[in-house]
Amino acid sequence: MNEFIKQFGIDWRLLISQAVNFLIVLIILRVFVFKSIARILQERKRKVEEGIAKSEEADQRLRDVQDMVQEKLRDAEKRAFALLGEVEAAAKEREAVLLEGSRKKGEALFMEAARSIEAERIKARSELEKEAKNLIRAALQRTIELHPEPFEEALLDKALRSVSAKHI
Repeated sequence: MNEFIKQFGIDWRLLISQAVNFLIVLIILRVFVFKSIARILQERKRKVEEGIAKSEEADQRLRDVQDMVQEKLRDAEKRAFALLGEVEAAAKEREAVLLEGSRKKGEALFMEAARSIEAERIKARSELEKEAKNLIRAALQRTIELHPEPFEEALLDKALRSVSAKHI
């Protein structure tokens, strides 16, 4: 085996000194570097876990907010339908009021037209009576020409009233 060690050029003293150096470096690295790296890795792992927990919490809050938004939308939709129903009822009520007002205006216009027609009828009747009176007077004057006695207006009015009474 010595030959084997000589062939490869291994020196026991050098090998042992390098092993001791390696152990010293390993102990120094372990004490100063590995503990710091382990602490940094542990802190990083804690932050990652904390981030994951916060992410899950944010996801839950987002779901809660989405549920709340959906509920608000449903409430708003219900209120909109209720408001629409109220507006529709108010519109129907307003329509009824307008129709009633229109009906009353129509009745008032009809009554006004009836009064106007009655006034025109009275006026036409008055003119017709005047014309009839004049015609009767002319007829009576021709008839009375045979008798030149004075013609009485009272007699003419009496004749006109009797004719009017028969036609009314």
